[in-house]
Amino acid sequence: MDKKSGHYIYSNKSYDVSREWFSLTLLMVFASCSADLFSKATRTKADERDLRNSVFDFIIVGGGTAGCIIANRLSAVHDWKVLVLEAGDEENIDYQIPGVPTKDYRPILWNYRTEKNGFSCLSRPGGSCEVRTGKVLGGSSVTNDMKYTRGHKIDYDGWHNSGAMESLEWKFSNLIDMFKASEDNGDYDTLINSFFHTRGGEMRVQRFKHVDRYMEVFEAAFSEMGLRTHDLNTNIAEAVVNHQFTISNNTRVSTNSAFLKPVKHRKNLTVLTGVTVTKIMINTQEKSVDGVMYEIEKGKERPAYAKRETILTGGAINNVKLLHLSGIGPKLDLKKHNITTIVDLPVGLNYQDQVTTGGLSFAIADAASVSENQIINDFKTWFQNRSGPLASKGIGQISAFIQLYENFNAPDIELSLEGNFIRSDKFMLTNISVNVAEETTMPLSYYNLVNLYPILLRPKSKGKVTLNKRNPKLGRPVIQANFLKESEDLDTLVDSIDIALQLLDTKEMKRAEIKLASIDLFPCDRLRNRDQWNCIARHYTKAMSNPIGTCRMGGNSTDSVVDFKLRVHGIDGLRIADASVMPSHVRGNIYAPTMMIAEKASRMILKDWKENIGSYNNR
Repeated sequence: MDKKSGHYIYSNKSYDVSREWFSLTLLMVFASCSADLFSKATRTKADERDLRNSVFDFIIVGGGTAGCIIANRLSAVHDWKVLVLEAGDEENIDYQIPGVPTKDYRPILWNYRTEKNGFSCLSRPGGSCEVRTGKVLGGSSVTNDMKYTRGHKIDYDGWHNSGAMESLEWKFSNLIDMFKASEDNGDYDTLINSFFHTRGGEMRVQRFKHVDRYMEVFEAAFSEMGLRTHDLNTNIAEAVVNHQFTISNNTRVSTNSAFLKPVKHRKNLTVLTGVTVTKIMINTQEKSVDGVMYEIEKGKERPAYAKRETILTGGAINNVKLLHLSGIGPKLDLKKHNITTIVDLPVGLNYQDQVTTGGLSFAIADAASVSENQIINDFKTWFQNRSGPLASKGIGQISAFIQLYENFNAPDIELSLEGNFIRSDKFMLTNISVNVAEETTMPLSYYNLVNLYPILLRPKSKGKVTLNKRNPKLGRPVIQANFLKESEDLDTLVDSIDIALQLLDTKEMKRAEIKLASIDLFPCDRLRNRDQWNCIARHYTKAMSNPIGTCRMGGNSTDSVVDFKLRVHGIDGLRIADASVMPSHVRGNIYAPTMMIAEKASRMILKDWKENIGSYNNR
């Protein structure tokens, strides 16, 4: 036995014996649990074959942003059988068109809502905010805005716990290679800085070639305000950014298309879609995970067994639901649902999401009208040669990052732009509601309205996720987000709006005759100045759908769920490897950081289970 790891070390020869022993043991256990099905008298070779086919080395729960990368890396070891279980389906080519707003296509989304509270989302439907994450192979890498922003050095250095040596591995200087492991950067002016960027990875990263007139106007206006164009991914505090995106040949590249599709032919890799994992099977005596139960259709469940590890990559909301249903979580919360606690951990606490507010929109007076025939022809153009207006994201390619306070040499706010086309013959861009201004009915490339979203990059407010009270297994998890509960968050948002409004005073905006749109801001319309924007932020709060933190990593089981190797405290054979392990937000979206976490988790797993001489640890 390896005293350090607590695992038995087998030679290559004895490893095959151990595998047979493991399968035989599972067969015996399963037979004892289901004697009527697998008794000596009735057991057939087909039964035994089905059982053997349900045994894997690794089970990955969630084929999303992180799950696709980990599946690629682990299945590269030919001796390892890897199973990926995904609730969604394969992505469609329509989702790969840059101008198509996939974040609004509900069939490929987990459409969650936050709980109603008294300090945010007040004028949203039901007094709650939507949280939309991807429910499709590739997860949110299929539905997000594709921006490749890593965050700032100080974000990752803040994850380091000076009392835990293993946390040093999460300092930025030790993570840069994990970012570069996947990267294939296609912009030569960015590649000049070889410390931060590289080529040769699976994920293509580059800017769109298409730049329209209003992109140039807004970029010049930000420059008038003193911002300069920089590569944000080099730890810059302030910049106006023409973003890099995860695209290739003007086509969205998800982690599914970059990592999973190219290796689906591997015989040791099994990918099941349209299945929902309902429970983690835990040996309560040994505090170890045997595998999972998953539902292939309503009421019909099957087991899958993991000889080495079960890896959760379902995200900050779905991971919580599965862990709680399996008896891993806060004892008091589980007791409310009559669930026996196997491991008492703060699963579901520390929920964080970046937030913004609606209500700040700019009207473009001379925007060209768009006909139905034009849109149809533009779709044909994209499908034929990947060009035309749909081969871009329009004004959404530009944003500004601003440092409001002197505490850190890093940005506090992103001023993100998003175009929308309002049919002027119906609304005349006058007194339209915030919801209408945000409702995307056309591809992103066409717009006569620009919504400016001041994004709070490092929110102080925290919430929690718990099981549905009425139907824990089938109901949507309860998300008590607590957006803007901390007054500092509201102050930061409103301070950033004051800066955004300075755009109207620039020569570029005046020359282009871009003005503040006439938006119906009820019930805040009678207020003025800062009081009005305080009201707007509380009423028209908008979640960025970048949830993190519910399975945070740390050095102990009191305030964290996983250790710095992403292993769940107090239980063997269970690891979590996605944005849910992040202790705090980074100054950007969570797409690139989640890919980094997946790369790092893969290397940790390979190191834990594969010896240099080619033998393996076995649980």
